[in-house]
Amino acid sequence: MTTPKRIKLESTNEVETTAETEKIMAPSESTEKETSISKKQDSVSSRKRFTTAKDRRDHLNKNFRNRKGNRDDDNKQQNWNNERNKIEDKGDSNESKEPRKPKKKVAVLVGFCGTGYQGMQINRDAKTIEEDLFKAFVAAGAVSKDNSDDPKKVGLMRAARTDKGINENLPNQIRMWGFVKVIRSFHAKTLCDSRIYEYLLPTYVFIPPEKEFNSIQSDIETQKVFVDVPIATSEEMIEKRKYRISQETIEYVRQGFNEYKGTHNYHNFTIGRSPQEKSCSRYIVNSQISDPKLINDVEWISIKIHGQSFMLHQIRKMVSLIVMIVRTRTPISLIEKTFTQVKINIPKAPALGLLLERPVFDSYNKKARDQGKDVIDYDIYQEQIDKFKDNYIYSKIFEEELAENTFQNWLNAVDQHTERDYGYLNSEGIIPESSIVKHGERQKYYNNQCKKGKKNHQSHNYV
Repeated sequence: MTTPKRIKLESTNEVETTAETEKIMAPSESTEKETSISKKQDSVSSRKRFTTAKDRRDHLNKNFRNRKGNRDDDNKQQNWNNERNKIEDKGDSNESKEPRKPKKKVAVLVGFCGTGYQGMQINRDAKTIEEDLFKAFVAAGAVSKDNSDDPKKVGLMRAARTDKGINENLPNQIRMWGFVKVIRSFHAKTLCDSRIYEYLLPTYVFIPPEKEFNSIQSDIETQKVFVDVPIATSEEMIEKRKYRISQETIEYVRQGFNEYKGTHNYHNFTIGRSPQEKSCSRYIVNSQISDPKLINDVEWISIKIHGQSFMLHQIRKMVSLIVMIVRTRTPISLIEKTFTQVKINIPKAPALGLLLERPVFDSYNKKARDQGKDVIDYDIYQEQIDKFKDNYIYSKIFEEELAENTFQNWLNAVDQHTERDYGYLNSEGIIPESSIVKHGERQKYYNNQCKKGKKNHQSHNYV
């Protein structure tokens, strides 16, 4: 059996070897015996040399100094190499690196039209507004080359004197109005205490519906709901776009939006929320309804809603409810009933007319004024902002509405729903039991309708 054994050499280093190794090194028995005797003699000699503790201590100290000396020499050589590399690198960097400048946090006031972009926030493999903004900051020297590889290095966040250098590096549909130096802890999202949204609406949407609600059909197998939704024709739209809203109607619209003012439970104005959730409580500061304005022979109004915060689809549903109330002459008193625990179905108005007017930093501005610092104020750029909106935002909304008849097609879909869906649109302003959304019951109703009309079912549009 081959077993390992230890051999102590003069240097006191211990190594492991095996009988296999010894056989290779000692091919004859006589040689093996001589080697064995020699090893025994060496072992005895070693033991005699270090018989006292002082001898062993002196030997170990000497050996330790040798090893330490070798390490010190290696360290000195490595340090010298590092210093030489640093000098060489420094020489190269002096040629390529720009002078370091102190960082200053600023709030940048921008406006943009999102057409052709895949959102605002920087996202890998997507064309975004922030990506183009950041590239312009780098090109204009607002962000150093050292920080140009990662927007996080400069704390880019979403939330203005116009800087010509930056605007020259931006596409026309993105503009920078100016910037304001802010405190180091400034955060565009958390310090924004309210927002103003604008919704553009053609006034013909207030024309009363031409017919009563129709019944719907559903497929009992797929459980998909089908309705016949007519597409607006060019001839129809020529007549509808001749409509001009009366002063009485515009005041009714203003009265309706005024009901939203204050703190209310907006669980009916979003999706997937129950009336008991505290997060559904939202505060609306005010709303402003402009006088009607003719654009390409079509009359439009601007609706601005100032709120502390908004939920998903909230503004579009707020606009939708007012449109349905006004065109059906339902009492305004219905609106306060939507803030109760009753669950109803409110459709979304088209996304086409919605835009963010501006974020508001009133709380931050108050502290800034008290400390003698600049405030974040969009009003000083209002003339430039209005011109930009006319050229790049409003014009695109008007063009798309003319080409697609977006708002009329939405109204056609709304008018095809049953009384069960929007039965709360009535002369008394009450919410009937049949219009209250209860879990599971609505699908049973659709299935019953399907059983009645399945034989006559043909292809329909989804709603």
